[in-house]
Amino acid sequence: MPRSRPQQRIPVLTWHGYNVFGDSYANNDLIAFAADLQAIDDAGFAVVPLLEVARWVRGERHDFADLVPDGRPVLALSCDDGTDYDWRDLAHPVHGPQSSFATTMRTFQRDHPGRQSHLSLASFVIASPSARRQIDAGAMNGQGALNDDWWVEANESGLLAIESHGWDHNHPTVSPVVQREQRTGDFFVIDTFAECDMHVRAAAHFIASRAGRRPRLFAYPWTQASDYLRHDYMPALAEAHGTIAAFGGQSDFISRDSDRWYLPRFVFGPDWNAGEGLLRILDAAR
Repeated sequence: MPRSRPQQRIPVLTWHGYNVFGDSYANNDLIAFAADLQAIDDAGFAVVPLLEVARWVRGERHDFADLVPDGRPVLALSCDDGTDYDWRDLAHPVHGPQSSFATTMRTFQRDHPGRQSHLSLASFVIASPSARRQIDAGAMNGQGALNDDWWVEANESGLLAIESHGWDHNHPTVSPVVQREQRTGDFFVIDTFAECDMHVRAAAHFIASRAGRRPRLFAYPWTQASDYLRHDYMPALAEAHGTIAAFGGQSDFISRDSDRWYLPRFVFGPDWNAGEGLLRILDAAR
């Protein structure tokens, strides 16, 4: 049998666990994740850890045959902001009981033994406890659902990998923020050494102290990175502190020649909000 052509385009799919606005696919990321995981498997894709995709871009692995010996095309999964919905089943104050990303993954593995043996979700978390408390109060109606007491267990499970989403997200509900002029709601304004170092090095150090593992990946809040952060700080300094790749741009596939300091992802909602949209992404990745 002739060898299949090596995969050239890898999709990374992203959800936000706190996006619970109803009880249907289109308005609940947790429900969408469960349906999407089944659709990914039905479409013949294998999930691999996001860290392994970053290593592929870096040239540290030729392919994914050691993880997926049957030759299926691969993709990776991520979620942003590190809310408790990533790991814990919670009762939403409006929409009732919700199954976490982790529970959905365990259920899938139970019902499909051996199908996705490297199933993994990179959870990009916000480091600062103060920022998380303020974001919870100001943007999540005080659910108390931005904690870090599950990070060690999540890392040890093999299902979730705790990665970095910076120090305070430069979020408009947070005060004070790292940004020198207190300009919030925009990550492009993080453009000095001190600001970048707090969001990358200091955040990674803090996350390691709470998660038992130093994050290796970074996701820019709102997919935004200043020229200094992307082109100067990251390539010159981040790797020395353990960060090997960063994710920013939306709506594209990762290839061998992608900028590993601004790797693209597809985000549920902006990039697809129905099963047909996901299938179009998967079809284009083959």
